[in-house]
Amino acid sequence: MFGAGVLVLAVMFWQGSVVTVVPVAGPTVADSYPSAGLAFQPNAYVERIWPKQIVAMVRKDAVPLPQLLSALAKDKAAALTTYGNKVGDAYNILVSFSGTVGKIDTSTPMGMLTVDTKDNGKSVPVQVAVGPVILGTTLRDALKFISFGEFLNQIQYGDVSDALNNMVTSKIVTPKEAANLRGQAVTIFGAYTYNDSDPQDITVTPVILERAKGSQ
Repeated sequence: MFGAGVLVLAVMFWQGSVVTVVPVAGPTVADSYPSAGLAFQPNAYVERIWPKQIVAMVRKDAVPLPQLLSALAKDKAAALTTYGNKVGDAYNILVSFSGTVGKIDTSTPMGMLTVDTKDNGKSVPVQVAVGPVILGTTLRDALKFISFGEFLNQIQYGDVSDALNNMVTSKIVTPKEAANLRGQAVTIFGAYTYNDSDPQDITVTPVILERAKGSQ
């Protein structure tokens, strides 16, 4: 089995073989586009689209959580259609909220912190995924411009979801940073999948995490 990045051309002769080794260039900018086919690099793709497309969209389109909760209470179907992106049977929603970081649980790889928010004076706890492992496809599926049809196959589509989740835990809030957030006021923009069997379960994959001025 040949190593990655090396093309081996073998010309066979009766007395033996002659092997020519030609180095092949690594990933290029073109490989960060789904049209690259088998050469597609999901991490490069996410790096390319993160600041100008993902962050910009999340900041622009995220619905304030109190507004979403009010809309869901009034007409769930209309609210999900208005604010959600349906992939399969699930609605994935971009949301924003502010609150104070309370419980931090990094006892498992699927680390979570709890942000205590307010909705009409009532406390609403929001779980925020901090990893180092984030499971699921919530962030990918909340971004309307990313769809299965762009990619060569289901594997690439899944790899993009993993690359997005890895970006969150490496660039947005690492588990180590999360441990220092207890008691701090934060504003978060991110994505969550509406849980029809438990509407009170709000677990957000963050894209933007801002500390209040004066927070350390």
